[in-house]
Amino acid sequence: MKNLKNRVLLFDCLFPGFLNASAQIKGYWPTAKFDPSYDDVSIIQLIANPMAYDGKKVRLTGFLRIEFEGDAIYFHREDFKNSIMRNALWVDVPHDMTATQKQDANMHYVLCEGVFRANRHGHMRLFSGEISEVSRIQVFVERSRHS
Repeated sequence: MKNLKNRVLLFDCLFPGFLNASAQIKGYWPTAKFDPSYDDVSIIQLIANPMAYDGKKVRLTGFLRIEFEGDAIYFHREDFKNSIMRNALWVDVPHDMTATQKQDANMHYVLCEGVFRANRHGHMRLFSGEISEVSRIQVFVERSRHS
């Protein structure tokens, strides 16, 4: 038993934080469990074929902006900067998402899980669909330029 404790201690020293990775997840993921029932899709697939995914559980990545009347996930950061809302989906931000979680995820690329709604388009119908029943908004850690 002592040998196992020493190995765990050594591993934790060599790879700090690895054993506590769940504590380092930024964003919103209340269950912290992978759900294989979500379809992995791109925003492009949802925009190009909305009826094929309507009402389905989807997992996608994009650039998240949380703001008054503008909670959306964009295909790219530049789409947000240039107000290209057709390259974005409205996000029905969970009511139990804390202010800290929102701040951590806002203006970052995220992995988002929820139900796609083809006929809902957010504030003033500006967006190309909606992600509702959101169960996960997890921040991606950006790569350094040297990796």
